[in-house]
Amino acid sequence: MAITAKIFLDKRHAKKDQSYSIKIRLTIHRKLIEIASGYTIPENYWDEQNQKVKSKCPNIQNTTRLNMLLQKKRSHALEILMKLEDDNTLAQLSLPEIKSRITGKTTEGNVLTFCQEIMAELEQAGKIGNARVYKTLHNSLATHVTGKDISFKQLTFKWLKVYEAWYLAGSNNKKKNSLNGLSVNLRTLRALYNRAIKHKIVEKDYYPFDDYKIQHEKTRKRAIPHQDLSKLKNTEPQTDRQRRAKDYFLMSFYLMGTSFIDLAFLKVEDIKSGRIEYKRKKTGRLHSIKITPPLLEILNRYTKEKSADDFILNIIQKEQVFKKQYAAARDEMRRYNKALKGLATLAGIEDTITSYTARHTFATTAKFKGVPVAAISDALGHSDVKTTQIYLDQFDNETMDAYNEFIIGED
Repeated sequence: MAITAKIFLDKRHAKKDQSYSIKIRLTIHRKLIEIASGYTIPENYWDEQNQKVKSKCPNIQNTTRLNMLLQKKRSHALEILMKLEDDNTLAQLSLPEIKSRITGKTTEGNVLTFCQEIMAELEQAGKIGNARVYKTLHNSLATHVTGKDISFKQLTFKWLKVYEAWYLAGSNNKKKNSLNGLSVNLRTLRALYNRAIKHKIVEKDYYPFDDYKIQHEKTRKRAIPHQDLSKLKNTEPQTDRQRRAKDYFLMSFYLMGTSFIDLAFLKVEDIKSGRIEYKRKKTGRLHSIKITPPLLEILNRYTKEKSADDFILNIIQKEQVFKKQYAAARDEMRRYNKALKGLATLAGIEDTITSYTARHTFATTAKFKGVPVAAISDALGHSDVKTTQIYLDQFDNETMDAYNEFIIGED
């Protein structure tokens, strides 16, 4: 198992004084662990090549001593990892457990701490969207417990009911939060708890979700009926932004409900033998979809004079680091949703449409045309058919009317 250790300046997050944290990055068979040193310095006082602090750093009294300390921390981490490797223990430990062995700080029972570690793992794996979901949970829990960490053993049925009442009441009881917002947080918390059990941070005997049932309410339908989809296809955009919004929407629909984030990351090289082949950013699952004539017409407008490693839609730049690419895609999605409102008005569509509408419209259209739910689930890239069923819970009136006429035999 390849093991390396590097001292680096984490330039991803600046402190209020525009300094950055010095950290130790451990690579264990291509998996990363980052350990904070407790020191921060301005960027221009870091010697990246030699992995040390430059002399005369204004907020460090003795840079020589600090560099020796950093090297000592690095050597200490490597020594522990090598010992675990020699004992054939390293491969059996989770990343949080390995980090605990190095720092001497246990994550046992610490919900917020463990949540932060999972967020970091997801970011390193490029699953920025999933990391954002855990961050939302972390911020909500931290606010509820006023910043103090809590143990997994404290997450009893009673505690969950108290959190439920607090969340639904909203901040300062001025604005109530939605039941579905609570549902997302609690499903994330349940997933976090299951991770903690696998990592042996808490025993399964304390698991509270066998008794506590997560509720959710039906949301307003996100799909649009067939005639509205036809209106959108036949509407001529008035602005370049509306043109792009229309292309995004129809590309998503033609690509079996592909999410906007996945659209943004499509490259010319993903076009192979008349198909689009890509891995979903959220799940890592491979999709291979035939390019139909209407999809090809859109692709041709964006792929002219581009090389294989260029992104198709010009939303993100290949020179950017992944986190900035993801942020650029999120920014474009906000502009996309705004343009969709104007396009819908222009098309005479009364329902609100967003980037998610194309995905839901594909699912409900497929269901109406008799495609099995399992096949729709596979097309959408869901790991569980139950998730797909949520998309299909609320058919629009057009669909239900058609079913009714079919059932009672009217022409």
